[in-house]
Amino acid sequence: MPQYIDSYYLVDTRKLEIVYDFFSKYFPLGVKELAIDYPFPEFSDLPEKIYHSVRELLVHLEDNIDYEYTIYFDNKDRSATIKQITLQYTDDGKIIFGVSIIGNDPSLIQEIKTIKDIKNYLNSKNACATVEELPPINSSEFVEFCNERYRI
Repeated sequence: MPQYIDSYYLVDTRKLEIVYDFFSKYFPLGVKELAIDYPFPEFSDLPEKIYHSVRELLVHLEDNIDYEYTIYFDNKDRSATIKQITLQYTDDGKIIFGVSIIGNDPSLIQEIKTIKDIKNYLNSKNACATVEELPPINSSEFVEFCNERYRI
């Protein structure tokens, strides 16, 4: 199994259209959900609700900004540079977009243009790259996390 370089981008809004516009731009063949359902709250033994549609979950998370949740997708185009995407809804109303490409050293990223394009597209002021390491679920902690990683 290949190792991934993960780049993360903090976005200040949870608007659903940002997520779907991002998918349209960077995943023209679409994304594949990596879960069959979404218990809410995440990891709850007794969830309040189980979503069977990621779209319904995303609408709920857009409207409820203090809930955290992480959602994983594969790129349907397996020949593309970007292999996976993670949406990490923070506990303080933001989203961290996570993008995975094959590699093992963020300082040698050949796809740096793609990563910088994503940062600009998402209008992210805080972004970084690391190797297979999940960021914290809080935006302030994420900024500190980026300060200790390979900043983009």
